[in-house]
Amino acid sequence: MNLEPVRRALDALGARYALIGAHAMAARGYPRSTVDIDLLTSDTRVFDAATWVDLTRGGAHIDARRGDVDDPLGGVVHLLLDDGTDVDVIVTKWKWETDILERAEEFSIGGAPIRVPRIADLILLKLAAGGQLDLRDAAALLALSDRGTTVREVEAHIADIRPDVRHAWRELLAAADG
Repeated sequence: MNLEPVRRALDALGARYALIGAHAMAARGYPRSTVDIDLLTSDTRVFDAATWVDLTRGGAHIDARRGDVDDPLGGVVHLLLDDGTDVDVIVTKWKWETDILERAEEFSIGGAPIRVPRIADLILLKLAAGGQLDLRDAAALLALSDRGTTVREVEAHIADIRPDVRHAWRELLAAADG
């Protein structure tokens, strides 16, 4: 995982960001393979070409797309680095997602510090995404966690998300209990 050039660019902005997706799940104890690295940020300056100028000079390809009014995301910046590293910088749209960044905890991955959301927050992101793999990931995260703490944390923040997410959470809990 060669995240260092992307980290340097985000750090130069002073952007708050966290590792999400399969790499964050692995950091939290649930390994799942993936080909890309996902980061979450609320900093919209990532859409500016100037943010990535050093990477593009080095041969990286950047595709920045702002989300439209119906998109659940603020947008995505897809970076394909010259060494083949594939990174998506996902921009938050909602306050609850930004709150996840605030609660994220620092980990050391590959000898470098990076913030990783709490297990409950990864579950919230997976529930909001809503795909079948996302729901399986949420169930796996719940199973490996301190269930009581995780349930309390999810329930403390789930009301901030769309109502259908609460239904998916109840179904996940019922399946885990059954």
